[in-house]
Amino acid sequence: MKTINRLAVIILLISGVFGFASTSQATDIVPGSALEKEMKEMVERGILSGYKDGSYKPTASVTREQFAAFINRALNLPAGIHPFKDVPKNSSLSNEIGAAYSAGLMVGVTESTFRPTANITREQMAQTLKNVLAYQEMELVEERIEFSDADDFVSSGGIRAVFNIVHYGITEGIPDGKGGLKYGPKDIASREQAAAFIYRFLLAHEEASAPPILPDVPNDGSAYYLGYVDNGVLVKQQYGHKEYQLAAESFKNVPTAQAIFKGDEIIRIKSGLAYGNRVSGSGVKEVTTIYYDSQFSKQATYIEHGRELRYIDANAEFVKVQVGGTIGFAKHSEVDFVPAELITSRDYYLKNQWGTLEHHQYNYVTKSRASHSIGPAPSEMVAGVKYYSKDGVHFANEAGVTQFVHYPYFQYQSVRTKTNYTAAQLDQFVMNRLKGVTTSSGTYKDAVTRSKLIGKGKYFIEMQNKYNINALFMLAAAMHESAYGMSANAQTKNNLFGIRVFDGSPHEGTVYSQPEGSIDAFAREYMNRNYANPLGGYANGASPGNKTTGFNVSYASDPTWGAKVAGHMFRADLELGKKDIGQHKLGITNTASTNVRNAPNGPTVLYQFKRSELGVNNAFGYPVVILGSQQANDGYIWYQVISDLNPDTDTNNGVGWIRSDLVDEIN
Repeated sequence: MKTINRLAVIILLISGVFGFASTSQATDIVPGSALEKEMKEMVERGILSGYKDGSYKPTASVTREQFAAFINRALNLPAGIHPFKDVPKNSSLSNEIGAAYSAGLMVGVTESTFRPTANITREQMAQTLKNVLAYQEMELVEERIEFSDADDFVSSGGIRAVFNIVHYGITEGIPDGKGGLKYGPKDIASREQAAAFIYRFLLAHEEASAPPILPDVPNDGSAYYLGYVDNGVLVKQQYGHKEYQLAAESFKNVPTAQAIFKGDEIIRIKSGLAYGNRVSGSGVKEVTTIYYDSQFSKQATYIEHGRELRYIDANAEFVKVQVGGTIGFAKHSEVDFVPAELITSRDYYLKNQWGTLEHHQYNYVTKSRASHSIGPAPSEMVAGVKYYSKDGVHFANEAGVTQFVHYPYFQYQSVRTKTNYTAAQLDQFVMNRLKGVTTSSGTYKDAVTRSKLIGKGKYFIEMQNKYNINALFMLAAAMHESAYGMSANAQTKNNLFGIRVFDGSPHEGTVYSQPEGSIDAFAREYMNRNYANPLGGYANGASPGNKTTGFNVSYASDPTWGAKVAGHMFRADLELGKKDIGQHKLGITNTASTNVRNAPNGPTVLYQFKRSELGVNNAFGYPVVILGSQQANDGYIWYQVISDLNPDTDTNNGVGWIRSDLVDEIN
């Protein structure tokens, strides 16, 4: 963990950013004010000095350049440079901005502008402090609070940053006067708030940095032991190693050793599988986060409790795994293992008697099985034979040898397409499904009369035409998320899409006066603003996808959410006449950075697919729909594709152009 030179640096910091004054002249720190304690603690420590007239101006605003300086000097950052044209090089705070920018703690409002004298908002302050936590190698843990003004956040990344700093006691929210809490993301941060946030961060950092008190002799929790399989049970050896490296060397040299324990916890196996197994201190089952790096600073995706992960390797610090097409790193506290010799159940795929691709999945915590259909099985599959795939695209035999590659159509079709079905046909499909699931008791009691999806076909079509989001996709997502309109959130809150429902709090969720409200929000706020829009906060491609590309990366912890939504689309299409499947030529980008232009070799970049991680075999770029092709004056063939842009900001008639060598056709 990086060191903070607290007193030497922060006394200079507060003097430079907050002004000068004697610490005995706290003339305007109001007794009984919300932040009186934090302000006085800063004064008593000699950190906050104030102004020459003895004032501290606790309620005055803080600018972006001042906060950059605050962070820079608090962390004692190395010198850095910045690209911002609106920050003069001779500015007194230019160096502080350069240091904060180079460390990745603050960014500009554009690539070339920083707006140094603009006031910093509370949301921006939280995002910066979340970056500070990561920079200081402090664990990023989300401790969720239900803020009454959650919809005021500019991005979901902003509210998640607040959840990160809530975990360390940096903020608790503000009473909203209605018995709840608000955060005030758009409010301008005051000097007392900035001082208090930084002060609380220092306390949290000091606590996290404190050296542990170790016993003279390692106890079971700090020693490392080899594990062996004996009569179908993994057994820990009696004598352990004080150091991990000694245990690892023994593990390598002893053929019968199948695992390494730290205390009673398995931290490494020779071969086998891993699964998500994170539980909060209060016993709530949580998602397991997968990171791109072994320092856990850049999140890739996440997976629900009990679900299978491909195990690759592990050491004392991390577990290397694959989920979807993403290879990344997980924390030991969030996964568990099954050595190869003890595997009795696992996920697999089948081609059933009707020629449909089925995924049979296993939950390693609940010991339960479930299955779902995805779409037509590829011709290479032999009916009744089990195939194995971690990404739902590369299918292997039991020996692990890849047999074929198959991208299920509806899973990778852009939602910027339009269904060929009418509102009446969508309603017909809904009613037929409800007749099949309705019961006299339980979740589906009287579904044919009570489902919140009844008669919504017209509205789905209206939203498709208004927001350019495929109506069949929206219906399929609603059917999956709301249990055909019969879930508790659908019935009591008119919430058809699990909006703001988290794994640790499934009873929560946004309340809508009518089901149409959640359909509109799903299309407008979630798809067009964040998920389907390449400029959005969760831009990973405009299709359901998997845990590496598409909505499934960030929308749901279920690693097969995209495949399940595709399955609903497939069943509807099969029943209604197969008018949608295969109607478009699909492709997927194959480079880390792909420009979508306004014309073949055109001068204007409409948007860019920026993700650098393309998954195993570079097979998971961004899905596109290919409308046609044309040779340009640069000698290349260019593909015309359906634009992923929000139609409200699209200026190119809903299309774009990509050089054909940057796209692989997938159907």
